Amino acid sequence: MDGETCLRQAYEAILQGDFESAIFWFGQAIAIEPENAAYHYKGSITCARSGKLTLAMAYALKAVELNPEDSTYQLNLRMITARQKIVEARNLLSLPSPDMEKSMALLKEAAQFDPLSAEARLLLGILFRMKKDYRMALDNLRDALQLEPGLDEAKRLLHEVRAERRRVLKQQYSHFNSRRNR
Repeated sequence: MDGETCLRQAYEAILQGDFESAIFWFGQAIAIEPENAAYHYKGSITCARSGKLTLAMAYALKAVELNPEDSTYQLNLRMITARQKIVEARNLLSLPSPDMEKSMALLKEAAQFDPLSAEARLLLGILFRMKKDYRMALDNLRDALQLEPGLDEAKRLLHEVRAERRRVLKQQYSHFNSRRNR
């Protein structure tokens, strides 16, 4: 069996919705032709879509190593790197004592690696809201919605953050006016 045959098997598995088999067949193609950057790249995409980010990263790194000039491989690596940073940030936020600063730094990096990541922007919006930085929360939530207009959570949060911001500004303004009118 050659690499192309394995690749056809992988695509057939994908068409049948059997991503585990697809990953197996990409692995077989890579084992047969380990210097074929395209196999690593294609395997990384399927692994990333299946949530196997560690294997996706390994394949993506190898594709770039084998063919560093290919911008498609570089972009894929950036997107997988961003997804890993998002997962790491989510894990930090799910701890009993969430590390908001480290999570925020990871999400900012994720947004730099993949400027089209609505998820990174959404999570940044949530963190900025928690820090009561409403301007940055609104900016990130708007960005998330521009990137993914059907993101209902971003729509809901945008509405809530706007309301919170209005309440805070109203309190500040009424406090200022009540002092001035004395």
